[in-house]
This record gives sequence, C-alpha cells and structure tokens, in this order.
Amino acid sequence: MYMNSKKKVLILFSGGRDSSATVIEMIRAGYKVKLFTYRSGFPELVGRNGDSAPDIRHKELLNCFSEFIDSDRVIKVNMYLIRKLGIEKTNKTHVVYPIVLALAIHVNAILYCIKNNIKHIASGYSGYQAKEERYIEQHDTFCNLSRAFLAEYNIKYHTPVINKTKEEIIDILEQCGISSNSLESKSVFGAVSFDINKALEFWEESLPICREYIKNIKFFKNE
Repeated sequence: MYMNSKKKVLILFSGGRDSSATVIEMIRAGYKVKLFTYRSGFPELVGRNGDSAPDIRHKELLNCFSEFIDSDRVIKVNMYLIRKLGIEKTNKTHVVYPIVLALAIHVNAILYCIKNNIKHIASGYSGYQAKEERYIEQHDTFCNLSRAFLAEYNIKYHTPVINKTKEEIIDILEQCGISSNSLESKSVFGAVSFDINKALEFWEESLPICREYIKNIKFFKNE
C-alpha cells in the first residue's frame, strides 16, 4: 500500500537497479520523491533514442508512480569537488576516487536540500555491490560516515536497500513493472580494491574541504 505524504526525500538517482528500487521503497515508506542525478562529466550509457539510464528509468517510474514522484528531476553538473579532492591531489597523496565521487554527489545533494528545505536524502547503496564488486563507498563504514556527515546539516540519511540481495532488488522492480536489466554505466573504479585504512584517512582529510565548500556556497546564496 502506497501512502501519500508531505514528507519529501531527495533520492540520489543513477538510473540503475538499486537507486530505482530505492525510489519504490521510499514511496512505500510514505515519502514524496525528488530525484537527483549528479553528472561528473564522464560519458553516460546512452540508449538508442539518445536517452541515458536515468532518463529511461525516470520515465518508467513516473508511469507507475506519477502521484508520488516529482516529474522534474534535478540534474547537477559540478566538477569543483572532483577537482579539489581528486585531480589536484593526484601524485601528491593517496586518492580514493570512488570516495571523491561519493562526496561530490552527497555535498551537492546537501546544498540542494538546504536550499529547498528537504530533510531526507536516500541512496541506493547496497551491500551486495560492496561485497561483489568491491565498491568501497558502499561499505557499512562509509555508509555510516555519510549518515553522520548529513546529520551535521540536520538531514536524515536513508539506505533502504542496503541489506537486500540482487535478486530481491530485481523482484522489487519487477513487481511494479519496472525493467530489471542493468542500464547504468559501470564506474571505472568498480571491482578495484582499496585499502580501508587509507580510504578512511582520505575521507577524514577530505571532509574539511567539503564543509568549507558548503559553508561558502550557503553564504553566497544567502547574500
């Protein structure tokens, strides 16, 4: 049973299976959904009609849940943090590139939520991805760190599919008539091992840059 609610959630939406299943689970939990797609500048997987994975799945989800999903998807392109946390640090320190991208996505989502008074963010982080494909940013440690980071800005972090298997994710989609094939392009860093201690060190040294960026952008937008 789907409940209409005034609660709003911003969902980090890649168009993949996990973020699409997250949309369904948050609707089931009673939230009104706004989709947020971050583009880092890397090419996206494009369909025959010139539409990307987020475009395709957004249309599918709207066909099923138009009452619960904002038809206007947020598309954000901002390379600043990728440059500051990743490119500028290359050859100077140990850079964990999936963490760079994860922080860039979450920081830009935080700023959108602050501007639009949204108190909830959800991601499609999944345990099976972290285990099978070794996406270090989806490990429990970094999910908890992301949750704590968002809490600094009074935003609650939801990871509704974190404990679901790939088969359970597919079932959630197929129950609602959503395609269950993988549409999103794989990260070039997927299936690459990263040392957990070095990744934690990189996270800690990156957060002050993220906090300063949020503070500066908030200041300029309040002027």
